[in-house]
Amino acid sequence: MKIFQDIWPISWPSQILAILPFYSRDVEDSFRLGGLGRWYGRLVALIMLLSSLTLGKDVLFASKEYRLVASAQGDTEEINRTIETLLCIISYTMVVLSSVQNASRHFHALRDIAKIDEFLLAYGFRENYSCRHLAILVTSGAAGVLAVAFYYIHYRSGIGLKRQIILLVIYFLQLLYSTLLALYLRTLMMNLTKRIVFLNQKLDTFNLHMDNWRELSNLIEVLCKFRYITENINCVAGVSLLFYFGFSFYTVTNQSYLAFATLTAGSLRSKEEVADTIGLSCIWVLAETITMTAICSACDCLASEVNGTAQILARIYGKSRQFQNLIDKFLTKSIKQDLQFTAYGFFSIDNSTLFKIFSAVTTYLVILIQFKQLEDSKVEDISPA
Repeated sequence: MKIFQDIWPISWPSQILAILPFYSRDVEDSFRLGGLGRWYGRLVALIMLLSSLTLGKDVLFASKEYRLVASAQGDTEEINRTIETLLCIISYTMVVLSSVQNASRHFHALRDIAKIDEFLLAYGFRENYSCRHLAILVTSGAAGVLAVAFYYIHYRSGIGLKRQIILLVIYFLQLLYSTLLALYLRTLMMNLTKRIVFLNQKLDTFNLHMDNWRELSNLIEVLCKFRYITENINCVAGVSLLFYFGFSFYTVTNQSYLAFATLTAGSLRSKEEVADTIGLSCIWVLAETITMTAICSACDCLASEVNGTAQILARIYGKSRQFQNLIDKFLTKSIKQDLQFTAYGFFSIDNSTLFKIFSAVTTYLVILIQFKQLEDSKVEDISPA
């Protein structure tokens, strides 16, 4: 089963964290989603849910105890930091709950790919995708965020030791799950992309001879199955992507605002405090941008190849009337609805998503700056002359 060999480096950590269900994969006949795998995922989800409720309650009702800056922090920064921490908890919790809820659907998608691989191997398909270098980059970014956060929380804040640990655990879990989710989805999607590219190349060089109608029929059938599998994967990952991108959007906005607010208030803060805040904000924005880019580019590549099949078939449709009935149904469905990845239907995920996110970040950043200026003006009016 080639697909499991291709995703093996990222599959076992994903299974441990319940993003991917445990399964028996000795041989294809015995490949199944066992009861142990189901209950392990449910146990992880339960632990994560209970711990998240406990941590979220503490962060919400004791927000002043989580102030990363002991002084010179206004109400706007404090509220933003509390919301960011709560979104952090919600994000990784929903990734786990959604993954466990969709474990069976996820398993069936992988099993369908494994069955199709037999057909592809017979045609000579041997390619695979490894995100080793990207994994090093994304992991380094996440580790950098955690390291800077540890320094800032432990040495530069007035937070007590207990809540330091809580805050670091929250950040660690968010970075761990977002990094692993991004790497797993990219590995799976890019391996699917290579399979569809291989089939599209076969289709593009297809010999239009009436004796080859069965071969064309097999190619179209396999491509239809891959389209269904791709839609299924989008459904499986939709909720996780929605909450991850929601958190990432807010984090990029908040950290950009904190960096700007720190720079504009440089005279009120020490140079070390300014450097620490800028360092944490910049590396967090960079890490989230790299992770979002990895997901968006993989979604865009896979969707483009799936939609490209219709263009190839359209050329065959125009060249030979003998095959028109065979490919008519596929073209009808493809023309009416292009495949696109979405965050549970709320917005599409492709290469243009990053541009839309940073455009929105700029807009909200201006709004936050205006709130900050209003807050500062009220403080100056209240302060005695």
